[in-house]
Amino acid sequence: MKEDVNSLAARLAEELSKYIYFLLAASGAAIAYALKQMEGKGLSTDLIFVIIALLAWCGSFYFGVRHLRLHRKHMIENANALLADETFQQMQKRLKPLIENMESASNLQYVLFIIGVFLYISWRVIVLFAT
Repeated sequence: MKEDVNSLAARLAEELSKYIYFLLAASGAAIAYALKQMEGKGLSTDLIFVIIALLAWCGSFYFGVRHLRLHRKHMIENANALLADETFQQMQKRLKPLIENMESASNLQYVLFIIGVFLYISWRVIVLFAT
């Protein structure tokens, strides 16, 4: 039973890691693509949506990196708790703030990425109908 739980936890951690790295890569690619699309354009009001989209994607990237750093810290704290032979309740109390911060960073990474996507699409639609 314990091996099944450990195996499940390892698979979940691996899937979450892939998800975080995917959003990091997508945010980075979106930033690069949007900057390329803005190349040669002067600062004007019709760029507001894409500028805010860029800021959202930068925020998404930041929170993805933050999640990875918090996950690393969580793993170190977990190992320290195991080495100190803490009870489950002690470990849970020690790790709960890190887990909550990781969840928050992950949620913000996703939300900011989606906001950036909608703003970028809005900008493209506005540009399409403006011409």
